[in-house]
Amino acid sequence: MSQLCETEVYRACRTLFGPELQINRSFLHYLQASGVRSAYRRQAKEIHPDRFAVAAADIRQKQQHLFQDLNQAHQTIQTFLKLRKSNKLFWKTTDSYRRQPATRPSQDTRSSRQQSCGLPPYPLQFGLFLYYLGIVSFKDLISAITWQRRQRPQIGEIAKRWGWLNDSHIRQIISQGGKPLRFGEKAERLGLLTSLQVRTLLFHQRARQRQMGEYFVEQDFFDHNKLQDLLSQLAEHNRRYRKDYSGQYYYYHH
Repeated sequence: MSQLCETEVYRACRTLFGPELQINRSFLHYLQASGVRSAYRRQAKEIHPDRFAVAAADIRQKQQHLFQDLNQAHQTIQTFLKLRKSNKLFWKTTDSYRRQPATRPSQDTRSSRQQSCGLPPYPLQFGLFLYYLGIVSFKDLISAITWQRRQRPQIGEIAKRWGWLNDSHIRQIISQGGKPLRFGEKAERLGLLTSLQVRTLLFHQRARQRQMGEYFVEQDFFDHNKLQDLLSQLAEHNRRYRKDYSGQYYYYHH
């Protein structure tokens, strides 16, 4: 019997694909090896320690830790894919082991992504909505998320501008060791920011970033009229399922 901790797989997916994606069992059900390879190569190219060979010692150490975390996440997801393919996956729980029924999608299931009836029955983010419709590939989705992330203002910069942090605080947060955590989580643990301040910073950060739909328009996937039509379809889809779903949902393309 092969067992995996479900939260560990989710954590690995967030490390590999970024925190913007909505990670749940349906995401794992549709996850394909090609998307994993593409995400790993992109991340490895950005954070590989060789790129920081002439940087300060603390930065080199940080990149080494990030690269180790990335490799561990990649290995965890590879193990998950192998177990899912062989239908031998069991989720490890606190009290017992429970069989995970998800199997590799059939050809009919993969083909149905191009139809509205192939959408999963829960609220979606705009990027995943396009993916399930077959309008964009997983590689396209990752590229859009990367584009969106790069033009966001940094949380530390916002907090410094508002007088909540100074340069010394930011260096302290960045150099914080232990488990890989986001900037806001580290700041909370150090007592430098409150939970409310972190949520406010995240809200302000998202409000200042460009919407993902703009990326796909710029890349000629569709025009602005089609974008508005897709947003209307997404809003209707999310309205249909939001009452029965306790997680986060998105009407628009955040």
